[in-house]
Amino acid sequence: AGVCFEDKVFPKVNSFVVGRQELVPIREFAGKLQAAKHTQETPDFMVIARTESLIAGLGQEEALRRSHAYVEAGADAILIHSSSQSPAEILEFADHWDGSAPLVVVPTTYNTITAQELAAAGIKMVIYANHMMRA
Repeated sequence: AGVCFEDKVFPKVNSFVVGRQELVPIREFAGKLQAAKHTQETPDFMVIARTESLIAGLGQEEALRRSHAYVEAGADAILIHSSSQSPAEILEFADHWDGSAPLVVVPTTYNTITAQELAAAGIKMVIYANHMMRA
């Protein structure tokens, strides 16, 4: 079991809506993760940090910087999200990731990649959001 926190400002704008994709400052989001970890009652409950850096157009370097800060704040896993039709930017992120926490992806828009290909890239969890509705 677990919970996933996004680094977007409130009110949240859907990740696939073109336009404003504003993120919370790193320090503020890290504080939220620390608060969640402080109240965690069992290590079997994961706190997952989702970064929308790639969707916001901030690039790989910022996505990595934020993700490292989130792990330092206590995140048990990093969900790296992308709205690209290609898995290339997710695979690039995974290639540069140091493995300090497991990576999670949601291949909604780049759904031609296989679970085996994602696993080979170091992805530890895949969430197939809405895929049953699309079948």
